[in-house]
Amino acid sequence: MKIFKKIKTLQWVVMLMSLLSASTMATNFNYTNLEIGFTGNPSGLAATGRVAFMDGAHFVVNGSSQFEGDWIASGGAGFHAPINGFVDVHGDARIYSVKFPQDDKHDFGELAYGVNVGLRAWILPQIEANAVVGQVAFDSDDTRSIVEIGGRFHSTDALSIGASYRANGLYKEQFYFNVRFEF
Repeated sequence: MKIFKKIKTLQWVVMLMSLLSASTMATNFNYTNLEIGFTGNPSGLAATGRVAFMDGAHFVVNGSSQFEGDWIASGGAGFHAPINGFVDVHGDARIYSVKFPQDDKHDFGELAYGVNVGLRAWILPQIEANAVVGQVAFDSDDTRSIVEIGGRFHSTDALSIGASYRANGLYKEQFYFNVRFEF
């Protein structure tokens, strides 16, 4: 009977360790960086900055424009956590200011809020795959979905280049090419 209790206790310890091991690991990616890029069709420029302010949490700011009297500016806070030794889950909640090229009613853009969640995974030692899904809501009748799938080559610990396909409701479907500087 004592052996049975020891085995049961050992099983519980192993199960708890396996459940808690992901939360005790450091994240697999750096979340303090500056990303500068350009979009194709429609063409434009974009920049994103992230600063990790504690383990598992970061601030994010973003701006982009097609230079046709339009912009998308956003800022908010997010989370990041490892799933295992190769994959991180991340997400954020942001406030947006959006001005579309054809919008003559909003001189300073239209306010919106949005949430995003995504995965980043090492598929080779210097190659990262990533995916993001989210939604931006202007009001209860006007929400736009965001889907992004891409990859990134990490040439050094401080520099990487990436390419993504964006199918989102803010701009048309487009390709996004960027360089990211890690701090």
